[in-house]
Amino acid sequence: MFGPVMGTAQAAEGTVLVAQCKVLLRSAKTRGDQVEFRQDPETVGCWSFMGAVQDLAGVAEIANQPPILGACLPPDGNRLQLVRAVVAYGTAHPPVLREPAGVLALLALRDAFPCRKD
Repeated sequence: MFGPVMGTAQAAEGTVLVAQCKVLLRSAKTRGDQVEFRQDPETVGCWSFMGAVQDLAGVAEIANQPPILGACLPPDGNRLQLVRAVVAYGTAHPPVLREPAGVLALLALRDAFPCRKD
């Protein structure tokens, strides 16, 4: 039997995501299309979160719909590019670090991978 859950669910702040992703980038090595990095809660937290964001961004593409996140990820892109974009955006825009991690990721990807206006 499980007891009551204490507290409310809250999204991690952008500062947590950027810190986790910086740790990941320090240990990341690419070999072909594979990324290897030190496996610990911080790096896995960043990698998993950005994987979810990447999956969400790809949903509209698969369904041939407008981009859900307002960002147009490159077809040959990879998750490490997304991680770098989030770290760069968070570093360049410190006030956004107080926002939820999802907001930071959204703003970073829109900035790094804008959709073409045809």
